[in-house]
Amino acid sequence: MSSRLKDLRYSVMLALYLPILLYAFSTYDLSEDTYAVQSVEPVVVADQTVVLGQPFTARTFLKVGRGEGQQLRAGAAGGVEAVGDSLLRMPTGGVLAEDEQKKTVSYEGQFSFRQVDGQTAQLPLRGTFTVRRPEIVATSEATQSLYRRCLNRIRIDVPGLEGRPLRLVTGSKSVAGRSLAISPAGSGPATVRVFRADSTRSEAEDVFLGEKEFAVIDPPRPELHVRSGGRELASGDPLPRRRAVLNFEIEPDAEFRQRYPQDAQYRASRATVFLRKGLTASQDIGTFDLDGGRLVLTRQLRDAEAGDRITVRLEGVARINHAGQAIPVSFSKASRTFGFVLS
Repeated sequence: MSSRLKDLRYSVMLALYLPILLYAFSTYDLSEDTYAVQSVEPVVVADQTVVLGQPFTARTFLKVGRGEGQQLRAGAAGGVEAVGDSLLRMPTGGVLAEDEQKKTVSYEGQFSFRQVDGQTAQLPLRGTFTVRRPEIVATSEATQSLYRRCLNRIRIDVPGLEGRPLRLVTGSKSVAGRSLAISPAGSGPATVRVFRADSTRSEAEDVFLGEKEFAVIDPPRPELHVRSGGRELASGDPLPRRRAVLNFEIEPDAEFRQRYPQDAQYRASRATVFLRKGLTASQDIGTFDLDGGRLVLTRQLRDAEAGDRITVRLEGVARINHAGQAIPVSFSKASRTFGFVLS
């Protein structure tokens, strides 16, 4: 009997209060995007350091007290701009002056989101990141040095900006890309300035990334050889006076010739000849032009006798480079002088 009375009481209460509850829910506006939370906290996920010319990006989220969250649009101030509802972006090309190596940059923004009561709330967010000048990595045929008045080919890489177009500048020469051919002529170092290129702007607005300095050195000195009748002669060897024909050869360094074939051609333009008869003092019998390194002395030595000595000193030794220029090669007087005994 008591159980039936209890069921009857529940039925009466349900009949009385259910319409009231249904009316209350029908007049309270709750959307699918609305959450009731205890606390809200902004979260920023971003790199702490970026290289100059690389854009700074930060992912932003709202972290709420019960683990529920919603990504919302962020309004940014200063140089940072909001992209979509969760991304902050800032170009860094103009952050560093030419004499600066790194700099700390502050940024700020805000989340705007709707509360349960329909009001719009704003939640600020702040952070910092560091912009540093990138490392300039250079490779060349001569590693970290360049050969003077040779066609040195250099490749420049900038870690962190692999996909970005570059512009390389040395002296008055400007080249788009990562490769550069340079032929330094001065005694000082050669400097290559590296810019991040932007096709939508003028060259004057390109971002200066840094520079790479190279020492400039002379190519390895070649070796001098002299032959007669197909055999190589050394100082003191006999030379037939009636067949006094000398062929001078200038052999470049093997590695230099392999890497710089266009710059490894040599020639000697002339030779000065001295004749010593018997025990008398040597006499200068003239300076003669060489024909392809060949020196013919049969006529000049027709009055000489066996046992007389001649001394031949090469003059005008030069390297012919890729541009056809004759660059003098310095040899000591002893290293370019040869003596023979006439037979």
